[in-house]
Amino acid sequence: MLATLWPRPFSREGWVFELKYDGFRCLVRKRAEVVDLITRQGNRLNPSFPDIVAAVAAVRGDFVCDAELTVDDGDGRPSFERLQTRARTSVPMRVRAAMREHPARLYVFDMLADGQADIRQRPLSERRERLRDSFENTASLVCVNGIVGAGEWVFEQVADLDLEGMVAKRLDAPYQRGRTKDWLKIKFTGYSRPDALGFGRARQIGRENL
Repeated sequence: MLATLWPRPFSREGWVFELKYDGFRCLVRKRAEVVDLITRQGNRLNPSFPDIVAAVAAVRGDFVCDAELTVDDGDGRPSFERLQTRARTSVPMRVRAAMREHPARLYVFDMLADGQADIRQRPLSERRERLRDSFENTASLVCVNGIVGAGEWVFEQVADLDLEGMVAKRLDAPYQRGRTKDWLKIKFTGYSRPDALGFGRARQIGRENL
């Protein structure tokens, strides 16, 4: 499921707003003791990220989830350059060194299957509830919560922290393949101040177009 680019932040009931992470989108699949981390291009990330594989393997049950894989810089912000360095490392000795130097984190934001149940047609609100109940957060495995309704406030935090942007998701939407306006991505492109973003106008745009 892919988000549509949206020009401005907005606030709206029935939507949840999440930070947009600068990483690799990946499908997380666990069946018994077998874990797979699969990119959108169909590549397995397991050899380069055994720490993440181990963290997922420790979670009880079988599931399929949607997630973003990141590696932080020294300030705790996702670094795509460091992530690429990790992804290019596959020799076991070098992978162990990379794990120490560039620890990875998996931000899990959706659940597609819970045990034997395919839940893609269930609303996002239900899928999120099942996801929250499936594991406790650790240093390498994080359940994305988001904020309901207050998109403009979330975007202010994005601007304050100079992050990549945010994603808005309709809580009653099913999970479906391809590009959709049930998920919207709003990028932060370097505004100097959050109060210069024109949030009042952004709210009006949201009402006119959603």
